[in-house]
Amino acid sequence: MQHESTPPFRFRSPAGWPTPSPEWAELHQAAEPAPGWTPAPGIPAAPAKWRFWVPAPRAFRAYLPPLARRLRVLQWVGLAVALASLAAVLVVAALGGPAVLALAPLVAGVAVLVVSSWRHGDLAARTALSVRDDAAAWRRSELPARARAARPDVDDASAVAAWEAAAWGLPTANPFVEAAHTAPPAQSTPPSFRRWNRAVLGVTAGVAACVLVIGASAAVAPVVRTVQEQGSLTLAHGLQDDDPDEAAPDADEADPNPWTSDDGTITVSFLSDEDTWQATCGAIDFADGCWAWQIDGECDGPAVVTVGFSATEGGTDSRTDTRTVLLTSGTPLVLTEQGSEEWSSIVDVTCSAPPKSPVALTKTQLDSDDQDEDGSWPDGCVDWGCAGWELTPQADCPSATVQFSIDEEIAELPDPHDVVVATPLHAGEPVDVWAGGAWSSDHDATLAQVTCG
Repeated sequence: MQHESTPPFRFRSPAGWPTPSPEWAELHQAAEPAPGWTPAPGIPAAPAKWRFWVPAPRAFRAYLPPLARRLRVLQWVGLAVALASLAAVLVVAALGGPAVLALAPLVAGVAVLVVSSWRHGDLAARTALSVRDDAAAWRRSELPARARAARPDVDDASAVAAWEAAAWGLPTANPFVEAAHTAPPAQSTPPSFRRWNRAVLGVTAGVAACVLVIGASAAVAPVVRTVQEQGSLTLAHGLQDDDPDEAAPDADEADPNPWTSDDGTITVSFLSDEDTWQATCGAIDFADGCWAWQIDGECDGPAVVTVGFSATEGGTDSRTDTRTVLLTSGTPLVLTEQGSEEWSSIVDVTCSAPPKSPVALTKTQLDSDDQDEDGSWPDGCVDWGCAGWELTPQADCPSATVQFSIDEEIAELPDPHDVVVATPLHAGEPVDVWAGGAWSSDHDATLAQVTCG
């Protein structure tokens, strides 16, 4: 641990917690706080199953043993073989040939992809466990030494207490209590990393299963058609009589009560999907809460969106927020709003609104790699990537509307889509804004406009 320049894990502070110092994070790598523990009295406990630690991709890869590189090569080989075999199956099937013959390499490629991914995940889990245990061993000797060096005028216990308080930026702090490790070593991977690792393996297995199902379906489709043509004409006729609308998916499944304009041209749905929320709200450094809505409709140009906030569902709005955004027919726009209220809802969306003048400012593209390494990325950028800009306004704006155009498909959002975030602007003071789901500025994402309100 002490020989590496960048720690492999970044600490995620729950709402209401201060951010610990880099030195504290370095000495407590992957150490999960005990349930109910907080940095100091009066600070709320973390939500259940909170992910306290997330891997810093580049730094964590440096800790993996050489076998990890070979397993990544096997993953790419398995994926390449599976995709090439899938292409062969589809081409041969389209030409009416024996596509079943290409199923063997398809199955082999999928098997190599899944097995190598599982072994890579297991190796990463064991590496995370080693990082946590090494940090704990190092912390037992290093923390008291650093505390004594910082406060040689007091006894050891007081020096450690002062170091803990300074690390959290508080007058006093609770001594750190790590969660007990009751599982066997092979199963005691840090929970935060275990959940992240399972998600990665789940996505890989899902992609592999999808490729295999498509290939198998294409390979056996000619056989099924032959059987249907020769001996199942009645069944085929029955299927043709079925009502196709009965199997149609419910377009409003995610939001059973979307807001719809009186003329039916604009629909606004609340985004409750976790991945989509993380790729949008997760790219914002918000202190309270964050809501996200997807706006679709037949509107081209400026539109005024009014959002209401209340203490209870269906209650009287305690405040409203009005924003002017740019809508494009066929391109969904995700509007994010922040606030401490318990409930929020769309009050109105008016198309063909007067355009707003852009805020006078200078903008500078941010280097995503540098931001990732120094730990200043918002949490959502770790999983989905971010393109960022530093904005320096010439005048104050209490709540500016920042709109991005993103040419990437992320979570449930298509390519392209727009995202709107709000941020206060103060004359002459730079502020960073991020477009979640993009890896580079002006390539995967562009800064479309910045207006006041």
